[in-house]
Amino acid sequence: MPLSYGFISLDETQLQRRRHLLDFYGQAAQLSALLVLLSYQIIYVVRLFLQQLRPSPYKHTKDHASPIVSHFQEQSLDTKQDRISIWRRFNWFLDQDVSWAAKSSSWGTWRVILIASIWTIWLSVLAVKDTDDDYLHLTKRFGIIAASQLPLHYMLALKSSWSPISYLTRLSHEELNPYHRALGRIILVFLSLHASFYLNFFIQKSLLTKRIRDPDVILGLLAITTFLTLSTTALAWVRKRNYFLFFLIHVTTSILILPILYFHVSHLRIYILESAIIYTILIVQRNTSVKTIPNAKLTHLNSNLLSITIPLTPSSLSNKKFHPGQHIYLSLPSQNRLRLNPFTIANLPQRDTQIRLVLRALNGTTRILSNTLASSKTSPTKNIPLKIEGPYGSAANFPDLSTYDRILLVAGGVGATFTMPIYRDLVERGINKNRRKVRFVWAVKSIEDAAWAFPYLDDKGTEGIELYISTSSSSDRANHSPDAREKEDGGIELQEREGLLSDGVVSGGSASSPSLSTPSTLPQNLTTIPSRPNLPAIINELFSSHADSSHPPTKIAILVCGPAGMGAAMRREVGVWVGRGREVWWHDEEFGW
Repeated sequence: MPLSYGFISLDETQLQRRRHLLDFYGQAAQLSALLVLLSYQIIYVVRLFLQQLRPSPYKHTKDHASPIVSHFQEQSLDTKQDRISIWRRFNWFLDQDVSWAAKSSSWGTWRVILIASIWTIWLSVLAVKDTDDDYLHLTKRFGIIAASQLPLHYMLALKSSWSPISYLTRLSHEELNPYHRALGRIILVFLSLHASFYLNFFIQKSLLTKRIRDPDVILGLLAITTFLTLSTTALAWVRKRNYFLFFLIHVTTSILILPILYFHVSHLRIYILESAIIYTILIVQRNTSVKTIPNAKLTHLNSNLLSITIPLTPSSLSNKKFHPGQHIYLSLPSQNRLRLNPFTIANLPQRDTQIRLVLRALNGTTRILSNTLASSKTSPTKNIPLKIEGPYGSAANFPDLSTYDRILLVAGGVGATFTMPIYRDLVERGINKNRRKVRFVWAVKSIEDAAWAFPYLDDKGTEGIELYISTSSSSDRANHSPDAREKEDGGIELQEREGLLSDGVVSGGSASSPSLSTPSTLPQNLTTIPSRPNLPAIINELFSSHADSSHPPTKIAILVCGPAGMGAAMRREVGVWVGRGREVWWHDEEFGW
């Protein structure tokens, strides 16, 4: 038995008090999450207000005529800068990924771990407080507090603009997903304690043989088994080996657990009904937001790349608001409804009146699309029906990049499907008039893999782009198997649920699309370099002063989409400058499912 807890006989009054405390602390555990979200929103509003009142500590101010006053201003400014630098270093550390066993296995960032740890401690306090020495009270408390977190757990899974958590935190569904997984682990721990404590009680009291046949105990064991199955199949190595199997089990068990717990004990039903309502909203939203496109245009660009053009007609997607760097979910009507897979929108749909995707044909859906096109021997183009959901993505909440002194975009391979529309948007808004303002570094295996991006930029638009080429042509890549190419790309693209698909998405089209299949579409003034990019040198140059400027840039934005090694290497180099107190907004486009 835990600590000094014992099996205590209670009279009717004491039983009623225990019931009251169980309900009270279950509600407190649930409502405390709402208080955290509201506090987050209040802090956000206060910070915005203070930022309007306080001038930037990096703003160069005129020295006072008095040397004493000037010295005081200098000390005050240095103190403020030191505090800000410490805060920036702390936030940079919190966003560092924590890996274990293998680099591909991650617990999430330190931020997620810290928040999950604090939340676990808080729930543990609520689970223990006022239980006195009553073993069964402690046992029941773990169960009801775990159940009280289910509505929040389901809400964190909402892939919808309807999500109140997304609205309050300004985080997209893929950014909330690590918290969804962390809360799932907390719930599993609390339910496991609840179940193990009860089984210990049955064994100690010689009740196991009798109680194991009762419906509430059967349903309780079935519930913990379902949760264990759900959590085990959600491990990273399972998702990578067979994402579709994981997703099928995840959806099935998420539905089954609700009626099991509903009939387990009546005291949990309020939380189960809340979870069911949230889950119903999720299903309705997902189904109503899916649009069927009857005439999407599928085209071969080269031996590795496919293009999909989707018109923005008034009846389908024209009322959607698209942000550069967002993605959509795509599936074939002939496929299972669960096979909706994310692909980056790599053009500017509202300006081009269409969505343009370019997919690298590897496995899963893109292999089916490639085979579909191969069966049409008469033409390299074919009209196909598609189902589309979205757009989604954290790009909708990006800061205004025009407010930064310098912007660095770095892409590896088809990772440019994310960075190219952002660059194009900056160019078309006139933000790149000074070439030092925006720099786009793009590393590809062959020059043919980059040809799709440039017919939509004029000569001036390509001045900020540096194209690094490691091989001479796509024929070199043709000697590699799809699995080898996937390994080389390092999972650059948004993946079809990791193991299910490793397809890239690219796009950049207009209503009258020029040919993208040959390198002849590359601009004459494009800077091409036959080597890999020297990332440390690029980062050091980014943070340094130029000859015509006496001060280094104060605000820098860096966006990366490439192999995991590229993002990790860049983060290490940028971290050195953050450690020196530099202000950096960093975004590494990765899907951590």
